[in-house]
Amino acid sequence: MAEPAAPIREEVIDLRAYLQVINKWRKVIIAGVLLTAFTAGIISFFILPPVYEAEVLLLAAQASEKQPVAARAGEGIEGVVELLTRIPVLTINTYLGQIKSEVLLRRVIEKLELDPLLYTPATLAGMIKASVQRNSNLIKLKVQNTDPKLAALIANTLSNEFIKLLSEKNQEQMARSVEFLAKQREMAEKELDKAVQGLREFQGQPRGVAVLEEEFKLKAADLAQYKARRDTVLIEIRQLEAGLARLEQELATTPPVIGVSQVDPATGQIVETEEPNPVYQNLAEKVADKKAILAEKQAELAAIEDFTAGLTGELDKLHAELTEKSAQQDKLQGEVTRLKETLNTLASKITETQIARSLDLGQTTIVVVSEASTPERPVKPKKKLNIAAAFILGLIIFTGLAFVLEHLDYTVKTPENVAEHLDLPVLGVIPLATARTSKASYGGG
Repeated sequence: MAEPAAPIREEVIDLRAYLQVINKWRKVIIAGVLLTAFTAGIISFFILPPVYEAEVLLLAAQASEKQPVAARAGEGIEGVVELLTRIPVLTINTYLGQIKSEVLLRRVIEKLELDPLLYTPATLAGMIKASVQRNSNLIKLKVQNTDPKLAALIANTLSNEFIKLLSEKNQEQMARSVEFLAKQREMAEKELDKAVQGLREFQGQPRGVAVLEEEFKLKAADLAQYKARRDTVLIEIRQLEAGLARLEQELATTPPVIGVSQVDPATGQIVETEEPNPVYQNLAEKVADKKAILAEKQAELAAIEDFTAGLTGELDKLHAELTEKSAQQDKLQGEVTRLKETLNTLASKITETQIARSLDLGQTTIVVVSEASTPERPVKPKKKLNIAAAFILGLIIFTGLAFVLEHLDYTVKTPENVAEHLDLPVLGVIPLATARTSKASYGGG
């Protein structure tokens, strides 16, 4: 038969037990908290050196939230040159990134002649805090140092050197841009001279574009005249053919001879004779003349057709040659025009870049709103805050330590411990024998 399962013991958290532990170890907790607060006070008042903070307020006059979109290369030579020679656009984050740059911090160290063993760019950067005030272009620059005068001096020197550095970097960039543009201009001038020489040589050929154009105009005019003459001859031929057909029709209906009645003087009788018909002869002469003229016109038309065909062929060849040479000349002329435009653009940009080079970018983009003054009170250490924090920290640590010690103590000291740990009833208690109780006991016996 299975044994009944042992009942599950429910442990109830008793707040009084915790209070008893705290009360039991109260001396340790109080001593530890006081020791911690006292140590923090000693360190804050006598060990930690006072730290002073100097503040400079800067205004970024031309700062923006985002970097603008760069010019696209597809905008032509002006867009490319503009991209290479533009003044850098600085954002707020760009300013903040440059304030702690190693180059700037080294300049400050050299300017103030600080000890390089004590002050390095890394240590100096740890003393500097730069932040941007919300929804503004104001940059707050803070410098902390144990020497109040040195803190103010570093803050002011840092802001001044930062402004100078912006101007110097702008001048360096513009100088490189001017040098680059000057080299490009020199190369463009050489290419332009070469292109102009090639254009002149092409135009100086025996059969240049101008000569071919003039020849084409003359032959085109001749062709137009011959075509007009051909049309006239065609009209004349049609007229001659029409007139010839009419004359031939009349000639066909006219008898070549006519009968003539004459009186014979010898016999006195009437004799019938035939004589050529003058009308017929006249018509025949006209027909012959018309045919002769028609033959001449037809011969003239044939000659005009042959000459027109030859002239048309010559014009076709001339047009093909003129088109090819015109294309070559346009290409050479276009190259010359392009190089001239490039030279003009480069010359204009060189002038603009030289002006930008002389611009004091630092003074125009950064304004010192408020210079740093020598601080009178230190910002560190915060003595009261340190002592309060040490007090709270000591209370937490030593309270926890009290519970740890109580948990590690397995000795039975009270009847309640016996009932709790051994689960047995207490039948009696042996009093603690001390020197006082023992003496009292012997005296009473």
